[in-house]
Amino acid sequence: MDYRTELINMINKFNIESVEEFKEAELRIVRDSKFSRIRMKKDYDGHVRMLRMVKSKAMKLNPKAVKIPEDDPDTSELKKAFERCLLTFSGVCDSYVQMQLALKAKSEGGALSYGQYKEINSKAKQARARLNEAMQELDIMYSDYAEYSSMDDSEDLAGVAYKTYDQL
Repeated sequence: MDYRTELINMINKFNIESVEEFKEAELRIVRDSKFSRIRMKKDYDGHVRMLRMVKSKAMKLNPKAVKIPEDDPDTSELKKAFERCLLTFSGVCDSYVQMQLALKAKSEGGALSYGQYKEINSKAKQARARLNEAMQELDIMYSDYAEYSSMDDSEDLAGVAYKTYDQL
């Protein structure tokens, strides 16, 4: 398989298997993570499992294994942007897991002040904002890359569909 196709397939797999599933989990988590609803029964363990599962799927992707020739700086830059996305995604999952574990402990009678909750929630929101930026950067780089690659007669990437983060 061509190294460019391999990288594009890896990015697609990340978007479909990790980002999409994360979005579904995030909707449930946001709904269930309001401090005022903490006494209601929630599936904190299920949320943590799902977050760890999507993180694990993302971390199994190995863009470092894609061997890119030195004379292809565009693909190298796309690969670096993808690696940054993976690292940022991992951090987001970790911050959401931390929040879920703290809320679970509070729901079971543990100590969690509103100030502590706000701090954990703020970290999760900041991590999510960094992920949005990284995903947007990847989308922009990919769009430029795809346009440039389509003009390159030496390789045909037709048939390799890429959905940007906004399209998912």
